[in-house]
Amino acid sequence: MLARDIMTKTVVTVPPKATLAEVAKALLDARVSAVPVVDPTGRPVGVVSEWDLIGQHAPERVLRRDHWLARLAEGQPLSAEYVEVVQPNARMAEEIMTTPAITIDDDADMATIAGVLSVRKVKRVFVVKDERLVGVVSRADLARALIVRDAPTPARAPLEDVPPPPPPVAAAPAPIEAGVNAATFRRLVEAHEDAKRQARELEHQAHERARLALVKKLAGEHMNDRAWHDLLERAHAAAERGEKDFLLLRFPSALCSDGGRMINAPDPNWPTTLRGPAADVYEHWRDELKPAGFGLVARILEFPGGYPGDAGLTLTWGA
Repeated sequence: MLARDIMTKTVVTVPPKATLAEVAKALLDARVSAVPVVDPTGRPVGVVSEWDLIGQHAPERVLRRDHWLARLAEGQPLSAEYVEVVQPNARMAEEIMTTPAITIDDDADMATIAGVLSVRKVKRVFVVKDERLVGVVSRADLARALIVRDAPTPARAPLEDVPPPPPPVAAAPAPIEAGVNAATFRRLVEAHEDAKRQARELEHQAHERARLALVKKLAGEHMNDRAWHDLLERAHAAAERGEKDFLLLRFPSALCSDGGRMINAPDPNWPTTLRGPAADVYEHWRDELKPAGFGLVARILEFPGGYPGDAGLTLTWGA
């Protein structure tokens, strides 16, 4: 099955100029935790979540989500905790949205979808056709599709030949064998732990396959001019909010030819390791922004298991 077969086709969206109250109302009405931001052509340009609205660390975020959003949507006074989290001059979706929106083509298969959800650590991925939003696939949608795909199909007998079901029989408890001792129980525990380790290893292998597939896909992609100008507009909005830098791109460090080691060192030759969209961002900065006084910082953003995970390229203009 492909993305178009399992996606939810009705997607609540907001435009880039939507106010925070409008975004909050959309979240409440649809009973969802995030909505895509879609431009007039139908192209998803970002995502706004409840975290973007009320803050990841707001003390009552989990227990009182609907209360916070309702107060925002209805224009009621907000508490000091909310004001501390949200910039007072951030009043539109495009100013607080997370970019880029994670998307897949409508003909992506389930393995590709699972890989994107796993590697990007997201709960949902938006489906596009010719760059226009056509649906969304969540983890629940994928799980349901896998259950349907893997469910055995029992042989169907003619209706008149179907025997009546046997009466239920209570299962008798298994007898404890004579001579069972603590060593037997310890072996059972060891067998259980071995099974858990094998399951973790299989999960790790699946994650690695998905990660490598994503890196291979990204290595062959390039950032078009429209995407670059979108980033510049968001950086401009960040400066208007008083910020001194902006994360232009987050990408797997494996996209670098050396796995991100030069960025982590840091080695001044790190730009030579970039590939795909990361290389395009660097070249745009070098040719267009560096002469205008902008800086570019590369750093490893996370270290899962002690190894470089995602890397980031951050545009700077502060002193």
